[in-house]
Amino acid sequence: MKYLTYILSSNPIQPDNFISDKQGLKELTTLAVLPAAAIGPISLAVLILGAGLMDSYRLIKLMSLRRKKRANLRRYATAVLISLGHEPTEGKINLLIAI
Repeated sequence: MKYLTYILSSNPIQPDNFISDKQGLKELTTLAVLPAAAIGPISLAVLILGAGLMDSYRLIKLMSLRRKKRANLRRYATAVLISLGHEPTEGKINLLIAI
């Protein structure tokens, strides 16, 4: 949830930086920022959706890598037991993995 947390908890856009301090420019920049403020919620919704999709992809990839690592470890333990001339039982495999 790296990207989604960044968008929701931190403030990636500082709106105060867009508005000028000068009197004449203050009204102009306020008028110029209004269309962007109307589009802002839509773009924020798209960003949240994209961040959610990226985080979901990262989570699924991590779960897949953990499952593959566990399967490779079990396969290796089975090969070790066979090479030592023992029958690979579930208990022996779990004992080798725990060490």
